[in-house]
Amino acid sequence: MIVQANAGPASARNSGAHAARGTYLVFTDDDCLPDPQWLSTLALSVSERPRSAVGGRVVAVPDGGMYSDASQMLIDFLYTYYNTDQKGTRFFITSNLVLPAAAFWEVGGFDASFPLAAAEDRDMCDRWCTHGYEMVYAERAIVRHAHALTLRSFCRQHFNYGRGAYHLHRARSRRGEARLRIEPLRFYSRLIVYPISRGRGIRAAGSSLLMLLSQVVYVSGYLLERAERP
Repeated sequence: MIVQANAGPASARNSGAHAARGTYLVFTDDDCLPDPQWLSTLALSVSERPRSAVGGRVVAVPDGGMYSDASQMLIDFLYTYYNTDQKGTRFFITSNLVLPAAAFWEVGGFDASFPLAAAEDRDMCDRWCTHGYEMVYAERAIVRHAHALTLRSFCRQHFNYGRGAYHLHRARSRRGEARLRIEPLRFYSRLIVYPISRGRGIRAAGSSLLMLLSQVVYVSGYLLERAERP
């Protein structure tokens, strides 16, 4: 077991990567339940694309509650929006991810200046693609996310995502890259109707309202973090 002082998830993942001795680094989270064939399925993708990052599918556990379902649905939407095709893939979360260790350190590992579990994965994906490495989606490599949320914790989660977005903005500025841009209106309209496109009834309508709420809270987190950190 590796124990370290609390310094955020990016630092903790780097500590685990330092201790690893394998050719590849496989990441998941403490509230995730990998399927029995998870590693073997990832290994197959790695054997076909040995220098690529491979991200698997993350799904909510059954009956996880409407807030957990909505949060996971947001991730599903982002995967659909940002990963238009195999060549255009540019975003994975660390709940289900494998990276070649040598390339991981070449791009600098996770940025330990990110204090929260928010946007440090996006930052890694940015640098991975900037260095010319590919990202491959392995849909059959499944991890089930068992993170129970209430309305309060749902709002806190997305508030922190907004805070993390500000740190991503700063990291990109330090590297001389383009700043975070506001997504076009079609992003938000597609996001809000996404749950309705996948289901019907009150539950789908409720998820659409939660999608809208998540973005309001997200922007609030971003603005507060910017105000507190000149």
